[in-house]
Amino acid sequence: MTCDEARDLAPELALGIATGDERAEALRHLADCLSCRRMVRELSEVADELLMLAPSDEPPAGFESRVLERMGRNRTPGRRARRIAMRVAAPIAAALAGAAIVFAAVDDDRQLASRYRETLDEAGGKYFSAARLEAPGGTRAGVVFGYQGHPSWVLVVVNPAHRDGNFSGEVVTTAGRRIPLRAFRLDPRTGSWGRAIPMDIHDVASVRLVDRRSGESLEATLR
Repeated sequence: MTCDEARDLAPELALGIATGDERAEALRHLADCLSCRRMVRELSEVADELLMLAPSDEPPAGFESRVLERMGRNRTPGRRARRIAMRVAAPIAAALAGAAIVFAAVDDDRQLASRYRETLDEAGGKYFSAARLEAPGGTRAGVVFGYQGHPSWVLVVVNPAHRDGNFSGEVVTTAGRRIPLRAFRLDPRTGSWGRAIPMDIHDVASVRLVDRRSGESLEATLR
């Protein structure tokens, strides 16, 4: 969707009456276009102010036509204009709430991404990821964090219910190699262990903790 198309649809987005594929395309455009997103936000604010002034009664018959006529639009209103005029009163409050949620989510995501990027830049890293550590049967047993940088590293945190094992650790590479994590030992207080690894984190397919006594393993698949 182009900026011109998004701006043409902006009033309906602000009022929450855009639907279907058209709305989905517009929201995707707004996620990347600050100018169009600002326009829809401003329209939403105007609608919010009008809502505070508007009477609670339904407009009288012929209201739409008279308003459009006074605006110099004596011709029959188009589909988009008619749809806006006929549907303003009822959904406006819900639409404004929905628009606020959308914009808040987009702004929060962008702020989070900015902080994430700044953190990586400060450390000279490329990305940071996390994966669920699972026991046999798919039970959640903790989490494994991976960091791509110089050096790369992994941090393992095991939930209290799964800390009793006498574990050794290993990484399984995307090529299928099994590389032991030297001197692996969980901290008995926090159930954690972390260390730099001699490879890029994107070459790691999974991290496994193997109980030396039972042979059972906890495993996290990194993506």
